[in-house]
Amino acid sequence: MADIKAIILPTRPQPDTLVTIFILKRFGKEHLPGVENAPLEIWQTLPAGKSAQDLEAEGYILIDLGGGKFDHHDQRGKTTASQLVCDFLGISEDPSLAKLLEYARRDDFFGKGTVSEDALDRTFGLSGLVAALNKSLPKNPQRIADLIMPILAAHHNEELRRTVELPEEFQDKTAKGLVNITEAKQRGKKLKVVFIDSDNPSMAGFLRSQNGGKFDVVAQRSQTGHVNVLTRAAKHIDLRSLAIVIRLEEISVRGRDVEINASELSRTGRLREAPEWYYDRATNSIQNGGVNPKEIEPTAISWEKMPQLFEVGLSEQIWNPLATE
Repeated sequence: MADIKAIILPTRPQPDTLVTIFILKRFGKEHLPGVENAPLEIWQTLPAGKSAQDLEAEGYILIDLGGGKFDHHDQRGKTTASQLVCDFLGISEDPSLAKLLEYARRDDFFGKGTVSEDALDRTFGLSGLVAALNKSLPKNPQRIADLIMPILAAHHNEELRRTVELPEEFQDKTAKGLVNITEAKQRGKKLKVVFIDSDNPSMAGFLRSQNGGKFDVVAQRSQTGHVNVLTRAAKHIDLRSLAIVIRLEEISVRGRDVEINASELSRTGRLREAPEWYYDRATNSIQNGGVNPKEIEPTAISWEKMPQLFEVGLSEQIWNPLATE
């Protein structure tokens, strides 16, 4: 096959064909030289006297047109163009593509790229936005593809982190002794708690997910020494007692002369007495600066002491908020 000259669609871009184009451009360079820069064109029919095979040999990639290898209408059984491209490239089992392929399949087979019946969800879901772009740019399919490709790339980048990079980092950190897994109890519930050194902002979300171990509480320390505590929403964990324990320890370690009662220390937001820690009830987290600490100092609490503090705080040993309600 000659270097790729263009990617051809029979009609305006649809979710399945846009996913197909994304996969071709991201994964097809080795098999299809030049595909990453190939423009998008619309042909309603093939040129006279030319077959799909002739055009493919000349460097055209035909999607859903002319009975070519990427025409899913001409295949036995129900499939999609994006699935055919993955089969051709040998990447059908790549876990980072699973959601993209399922989205394309659901949209193409059932017209349910967005399942919700809510009007706003459907309007601002990806399928709704593609439909709107087709109406506003009916003669410019290339512009539509140019707008959608970065969105698909952002999704795929996160899926790569979730399915490949984060599991590898977690395994590596575990092997190096940079992960500490413990348990705590709160009101009869067992909580899985993990302490990890990582600068990856996606790590906490991964560890709370099914694939990451479904940890209920994640304490993540960055290279700067900042520590952030996040929880899994499904467990409905009460962090008020832990906020007290952490703030008390911070005040003690820094030698501050402070008189403040437990109820005050359990307050949300940032306290003047322990400004290093922000307790957020909305996200159910305790943050020592968050992802971008800026002027917030890293905690002075020993990382090695954190598991003990978490056990005391999560089990509400020194203060039970229910007793005050």
